Amino acid sequence: MAKIDLNHPLSRWFDRAPLLGGAGGAVALWIVVRLVNRDLNPLLIIGVVVGGALVGTALGLLAGLLVRRNARAEAPLPAIAAAAVGAAVVAEVGWVLFKKLITTVEWPSAKLRIPFPQIDVVTGKALQVGGVTIQRSALFTVGALLICAVLLWFFINRTRIGRGMQAVSQDPDTARLMGINVDRIIVVAFALGAVLAAIAGVSQGLQNTNIDFRMGFLAGLKAFTAAVLGGIGNIYGAVAGGLVLGVVEAMATQYIPGQFGGSTWKDVWAFVILILVLVFRPQGLLGARVVDRA
Repeated sequence: MAKIDLNHPLSRWFDRAPLLGGAGGAVALWIVVRLVNRDLNPLLIIGVVVGGALVGTALGLLAGLLVRRNARAEAPLPAIAAAAVGAAVVAEVGWVLFKKLITTVEWPSAKLRIPFPQIDVVTGKALQVGGVTIQRSALFTVGALLICAVLLWFFINRTRIGRGMQAVSQDPDTARLMGINVDRIIVVAFALGAVLAAIAGVSQGLQNTNIDFRMGFLAGLKAFTAAVLGGIGNIYGAVAGGLVLGVVEAMATQYIPGQFGGSTWKDVWAFVILILVLVFRPQGLLGARVVDRA
């Protein structure tokens, strides 16, 4: 077998298969043995690493030859040994740090409600305007909504990436032909959604004063409902849908008498409004009707 330069740009994975197999085999066998017995002596660890490296190297070499029968490349033995030992050392150090982290940190229960940090300016005493009581956290939510809506509108309509995002949403194939990096636009869209979700999570945490693992389910359901209510793909529609949803819930809580009123029925009335909108105006309050042409 002839040795080749694995750093050469023309080298392929099957040229590196023995090297990758040696490192992967050592770590894989180490993980299996650790799962069976968490307390291993150093000599057994060395034997596991050497055995895994030998088996992985053989499998990697066999896989490379099966894919390319004419390939006669082999990784040098020192490189295979160094890769296997390095991978095993990293795995062992990671395992030690993991055990220290698990035993020293007092992790809270996933089912307990955790107090959310309070900010005096935002979560202080409620404001009295006439006969109306306004919570400071509600003012923070409305302010964050207005700021995020304006910034999002500016980003979508006045920046190059925002216009590219609109083009990708309409026709990704044509946008790619026009020179738009579709993958980059998708990454930016997901990152932007994560930032807005983080702001919404902070707002909800300040308003509820406690957080738990179930708090995002109903909020996400309401967010989707607001988007459908206002019109999918319309920023103004999402804002309007959220405000309409909040007003409907507040009015249902305060003004509907009898057993169908109160806070226990506010979610029901919100979804009743959604059903009515979907029946009589499927595109949403501010959505445009789309006509399919043959």
